[in-house]
Amino acid sequence: MPASEKRLVVFVHGWSVSHTNTYGEFAARLEREAERDPSLELDVHNIWLGKYVSFHDAVRVEDLARGFNAAIERELGPALRAGQRFACITHSTGGPVVREWWDRFYNPSQIGPDCPMSHLIMLAPANFGSALAQLGKGRISRLKSWIHSVEPGTGVLKWLELGSSESFELNQRWMDYPDFTKARGGVYPFVLTGQSIDRKLYDHVNSYTGEKGSDGVVRVPSANLNASYIKLQQRAPTKTQIDKILKRANTEGSDAKRAAATRDALRDLELPLTVVERSRARRTAFSLVEGRSHSGDEMGILASVEDNRRSHPTVKAVLKCLEVGSKHAYLEACRHFDREVERVFRKERVEVHDGFFRDSYTIHDAHSMVVFRLFDDRGFPLDDYDLKLTGENGDPDKLPPGFFADRQRNSDHPGTVTFFLNHDLMLGSSAVRHKRKQVRAKRPGATELGIELIPRPRSGYTHYHRAVLRSTARALKDIVRPHETVLVDIELRRVVHEGVFELTRDRVPHDFRDQPVGGRVD
Repeated sequence: MPASEKRLVVFVHGWSVSHTNTYGEFAARLEREAERDPSLELDVHNIWLGKYVSFHDAVRVEDLARGFNAAIERELGPALRAGQRFACITHSTGGPVVREWWDRFYNPSQIGPDCPMSHLIMLAPANFGSALAQLGKGRISRLKSWIHSVEPGTGVLKWLELGSSESFELNQRWMDYPDFTKARGGVYPFVLTGQSIDRKLYDHVNSYTGEKGSDGVVRVPSANLNASYIKLQQRAPTKTQIDKILKRANTEGSDAKRAAATRDALRDLELPLTVVERSRARRTAFSLVEGRSHSGDEMGILASVEDNRRSHPTVKAVLKCLEVGSKHAYLEACRHFDREVERVFRKERVEVHDGFFRDSYTIHDAHSMVVFRLFDDRGFPLDDYDLKLTGENGDPDKLPPGFFADRQRNSDHPGTVTFFLNHDLMLGSSAVRHKRKQVRAKRPGATELGIELIPRPRSGYTHYHRAVLRSTARALKDIVRPHETVLVDIELRRVVHEGVFELTRDRVPHDFRDQPVGGRVD
C-alpha cells in the first residue's frame, strides 16, 4: 500500500509531563508491529509524539485543544490535505484534550469538515476526571503515581476535578453525538483502562492511590464513555396541597399563629422529583486491560510497554483497535472488548496479599459513579444542602452496608457532588471465592433506590422545598450500572415571597428589616 494511503500516528501524553520519555518504548514497539503486519495500514515513518504544557497554571484544557489543532495543521497539514488520516493514542489527560479538540473543531453533532482522525485510542483516560485532582497542586506533585518532576498546573487540574463544569458539559454533549462511525471514513473511539493497583506507587497518606475500582489514579467508571444523563425536575405544589396547609393553619387561634403555622407547613412541604430528560451515549468500545495500573514501569498501561517480541496486554488491545476500519468491525470490536471486560474482571476479582501466618485478600468489586449537579429553576446553583440516597420506603438505612465508597464536592462548584458506589454490594453479590476458600459470603443487594435532597434555606423571603425521588427498582437500574458514570441534573423550584419587595404610601420613615414574609410570588 502506498504511504500516502496509510494512517499517521500521533501520541498524546498525560497531565504534568515534561519529557517525551513518558512514551517509553511504545512508539518503537508500534513501529515493529506495523512492519510485521502491513494490514494495520500505519505509516511507520510518520509517528508523532505530542508535547503539551500542562504545568503552567494559566493553561486550560481548551487552550491545549486549540494548540493541538494548530500543531496538527502545522506538522501534518500537507499529508492530511493529500488524503491521509491519523490514529491518535492518548494516555490519561491526553484523552480529554483530544476529545475537546474533536468536539471543538470537528463537532460530530453538526455538519462540518471531515475529521482527519480515524482512531482515538485512549489509555486510562480521565474522561470524567480524577478524585486525586482535588488534593491540591502541591500534594499531587508529590504522588509517585502521577509525579513527573514538575509542579502541576491548576488550570488543567480544574478540568480534572470530579464534577467540573468543563468535563460535565463535554460529556453531556457526548451523549447527543450521532453515530460517529458513519462519518465520512468513520471515527472510531476506544477506551482501554486497568483496574490494578501498583502497590509500589501506593501513597499511605492518600488512599485514592489504592482505591478499588480504579487504576490508582483514574476510576474505571470515570474512564468509560458508555455513560448516561438524567434530568430530574421538582414538581410545583398542587392546589390540593396548598389548600390542606391553609385549612390546617386556619384552625389556629390568632392571625400570628395562623401565619406561623402556614410558614412551618410550607417549610416542611415535600415535593417530588420527576424525570424530564434522559439520554445515553452511543456505544463506545471499552475494555479492561489485564494487570495494568495508571503509571509505573512495571504495571503502567503505557510505561510498561517494551520494544520486544513478548506479548503485552496493552499492545494486544491497541492492535485490535487499529484493525477496525468499518462500522461492522467496530461493533464486533465492542463485543470482543465486552467479553474481555468479563474475563479480566473475573480473573482479577480477588487480590491475594501474602502474610507471615495467613494470607489476606482484597476483593475488587465493580463500581459506579454518579455526578449530581444541583440548581434551581432560575439557574442558580445550590450551595447548602444534604443529599442522600434512600432504599426501600425512602429509608437510607435500607441500603446495603458498604455500598458507599466515596463522596466528593467540587471545590469551584459546591452544587456539584460525585458519589462513588460499590455496584456489586449495591445490587447484591454471590459468595466470592479464591480457589476453594470463601473470602466473602453472599451479600443481598438493594431492591430500590431513591433520592432525598434537603436544600437550604428552607424558609424566609426566598427558599426551597425538600425534594424526593421515591425509591424504585427502575431508578436502581438506571443509576447504578457497573463500570459506568451517570450525570444527574436536579432542578429545584426557587420560592419567592411577597415580602421581598413591598410598596408603601407611608412617608413617615420606618425600619422594614422585619417586614413580613407574605404570600408566594408565582
